[in-house]
Amino acid sequence: MQSYRIGIDLGTNALCWCLLKLDGNREPCGILDAGVRILSANQEAGRDPQTGASLAVDRRDAHSARRRRDRFLLRRKDLMASLVAHGLMPEDKTERKALEKLDPYELRARGLDKK
Repeated sequence: MQSYRIGIDLGTNALCWCLLKLDGNREPCGILDAGVRILSANQEAGRDPQTGASLAVDRRDAHSARRRRDRFLLRRKDLMASLVAHGLMPEDKTERKALEKLDPYELRARGLDKK
């Protein structure tokens, strides 16, 4: 019995495939067959039939928003860790929360006269 492996690439406009022959170690050693199936414009695969817009737009926008939010939160977390490491913010989270309630303008005014 001959061993084989199939590779499939599903794109927005085409389906590509390749059938690979495997040797005794189950490693690819040759190509048995390959092909492409182009999806015609009449099928409008992956498109809204009324507008012709891609169906992936909403999904892609939501994914981008999640990535943007996650990166923002990570930057904020890294900044706080750096400030704590350099002694510019207290290590205790409740002490840091207490600092949020202080008036920055009052602190600046006091900073003119005191250390």
